[in-house]
Amino acid sequence: MKLLFLVCLLGSIEAAVIEKPNECKEIMKKDGISDLFAKHVSHAIHSLTVEDLRMYFNKDAGENNNIPVVNHRLRDQPRVLDDAPMIGYDEEFRTGGMKHFDLIMKGIMMPGWNLTAFEVLEKLSHVYHMSEIWVQAGEKYKEVAKTLDKNSELCGCVRDMDSNGLAKYIQLTAFQIRYPGITSGNKEITDKYLGGYLDYHISYGLQERPKNLVEALMDFDFNDTDEALIPGVVDNLMDEAGFDAEPHDPYEEALHSQEHWEWCVGELKKLLTPELVYDTAVFMHCQLNLEK
Repeated sequence: MKLLFLVCLLGSIEAAVIEKPNECKEIMKKDGISDLFAKHVSHAIHSLTVEDLRMYFNKDAGENNNIPVVNHRLRDQPRVLDDAPMIGYDEEFRTGGMKHFDLIMKGIMMPGWNLTAFEVLEKLSHVYHMSEIWVQAGEKYKEVAKTLDKNSELCGCVRDMDSNGLAKYIQLTAFQIRYPGITSGNKEITDKYLGGYLDYHISYGLQERPKNLVEALMDFDFNDTDEALIPGVVDNLMDEAGFDAEPHDPYEEALHSQEHWEWCVGELKKLLTPELVYDTAVFMHCQLNLEK
């Protein structure tokens, strides 16, 4: 039985214990930032666009927005963009749902474009799940903006992505999207990545990553090409999640779609915590660069 494990890789890495100045640790804790900050924010921001920033957070967001995201074009470099890009939604549509649906359908046959390991239903489920996060984080963002000074010590700590772990988490997210199953420990999958890039349909599991992976992640140097880093990712960033390398069976999924969806809804709701919403809202307020 195939399950729609669609989005949960992106929220599944266990909290990092990051060596950073105690002052920042205490400041973030005192001001309500969770221990899962890097995990939460990397999940919440990885696929944002300029249009999403304007729709959910602030209408004055521009292309030099300071929000790092995974490059939607998965064959291109860099893996992580410094700024969320303008993606080209059809502005004749009035709702975010239709804009996202239209973009997914237009890009469906483009090689290496955005979540290549997902079927259409999974791509739609992913973007609607992310939209749910952005709606709630956007509402909290407006509250935070009323009271939090962008020049505060808290914002300084939140913006220090090298120290707080966010830079590492989003790099790992990029690898896991580009090379589904690369951290699974499944040699049938990883051996093929070691021999060259291939696309596979692999469902993303929900298991928490072990602490040894988190520690290795904080020590891992992502400053090289994909080809040069793949062996190190395979050897050093293995998790305990199982991956299914077989294609989805549409008939089997149709037979169990209600059961799958009920399961998945429960998991998605677990991911969308008040802590994730607050962590994301604070990061967006501190980091988002506005045109006006």
